[in-house]
This record gives sequence, structure tokens and C-alpha cells, in this order.
Amino acid sequence: MRTLAYFLQTLVLVVVATSASAQVATMTPDVAYNAAIAGEIVLIDVRRPEEWAETGVPDVALLADMTNQNFIPTILAIRDQNPDVPLAFICRTGNRSGYVSQQLYKAGMTNVVDVVEGMAGSGVGPGWATRGLPVRTPDAPVNAAVIATQP
Repeated sequence: MRTLAYFLQTLVLVVVATSASAQVATMTPDVAYNAAIAGEIVLIDVRRPEEWAETGVPDVALLADMTNQNFIPTILAIRDQNPDVPLAFICRTGNRSGYVSQQLYKAGMTNVVDVVEGMAGSGVGPGWATRGLPVRTPDAPVNAAVIATQP
């Protein structure tokens, strides 16, 4: 009986955890690159400026430093420009982008995507840079195929 109770408790926790994160989609960097080029997502790099300078940024990404006090206004400005397009978030390894995606979803924002693996890769996969996807310097313009603009 005790084993059955433990099993049911574990099952409930798995269902609750799965449903809590089920509304935040995930995609790999290569899928995110192609989706951004096609206008199917707006990719946003949420790392800090020194990280952008160190590794470059995805050439299809807008920038929004999640540690900056203007982070939420920047995200809302991007959403206002692109109300029907999912916002996809990328960071170094996928931890911060996952956190940002979940928090925005919990706050009521829909159409959010976590780009797993990040720029440097993680246990989930090799990442943007290792995949050889294009990068730019933070001050260079976004890829001309991207219609979203930096607020």
C-alpha cells in the first residue's frame, strides 16, 4: 500500500511539473535560426553585454540584457512590434533562457520559446556556435532577412 501511495504521489508531481512547463515550447539553435529567417519567431539574446562582446550574438537575434532594468520594457516593445510572432530566448547554455521563458509565461505572456543548448552548448546539445550558425558583433546590424527591429 505504501508503494502505491508513493507511486501516485510521484505520478501527480510529474503531471504537475509537465503541465507547468508544457506551454513553453523549446527548439534547438538550428531550428531557431531557420525560424527567425522565415519570420516565424523573433529571437532575443538575453545574455549580458560582455558576453555578447566575447562570443558574438546570433546574427538573427535582437538584444535584451536580462540583468538590465529596461529588460521587461524592451521585451514588451518587441512584443508590441510583433504581437502574433512567438518570442524565442537564447542565452549561453539554455538555463537563463529557460528561466526567462517560464517567468514570462507565468506572468501571462503566450507564444514564448526557449532555445535549448544556448550559444555554448549544454548537456542537451552542442549549441549555436558549435553548430556553426552565423554570429555578428553586438553593434553590427541584425541579418537583413529579419523583419523585427531592435527597440
